[in-house]
Amino acid sequence: MELRLLTTEAERRAFAGRLSEVRMMRGAGFSETRRSVIGEVHLAFGNLYGLFDERSATPELMLGGFAMHDLGMFSQSYSKPDLTHLPPESVFECGELWAMAAGAGRLLRHAGAILSGVLEAQALLVYPILKPWNLSGAYKGFARIGEPIEWPYARTLEGGRIYVQAMVGEGAVLAHSIREASEYGYEVLEGGRRLRFDPPFSICTKQLEGRRRDSAPREVPAGAASANLAAA
Repeated sequence: MELRLLTTEAERRAFAGRLSEVRMMRGAGFSETRRSVIGEVHLAFGNLYGLFDERSATPELMLGGFAMHDLGMFSQSYSKPDLTHLPPESVFECGELWAMAAGAGRLLRHAGAILSGVLEAQALLVYPILKPWNLSGAYKGFARIGEPIEWPYARTLEGGRIYVQAMVGEGAVLAHSIREASEYGYEVLEGGRRLRFDPPFSICTKQLEGRRRDSAPREVPAGAASANLAAA
């Protein structure tokens, strides 16, 4: 498997289109508010990573992806938690995680742990939705910091409030995650733009047969692919 940094405008558009498509497909039921531009900032200026199976019949088919940026690039999405005790370039916020193949979300988190080690991260920050859907259970080992936050940047499609939980992986917990994921083997290619790794489990791509990355993704509705909410 490969985790690739998406560098071309076409790749980044495909990422945004797939993110929107998956959320609509699964009935995630939320979008960014009209005033918010936080999601646009993440998609325009953050690092976007795509998951590919380079040994498959469709090696250019993006199976999933996530966005990541360090706090030296731009600030975290919300003022809490306070991570100013760490160098900003060593703290990475992750979000916009999506997956089109069963099991790909878990595999992305596995690859993300390896990537964290390569980038010498000292802390990972995520804001998974807690209410009205609890997506926080996927981040095992991450510490829940503070009370749930009423997220100012997104609402349900019915206009309801969304609450997220700030979660941080750092110290011994992060080191253990990196070490555990790295044990399966990996190699860094093209100066860090590609991370090839041995997956610890298989994923199901049966529903994606015949589909290719260069097929036109569904047009992205305003705000549909923007809310910086860890999911999948």
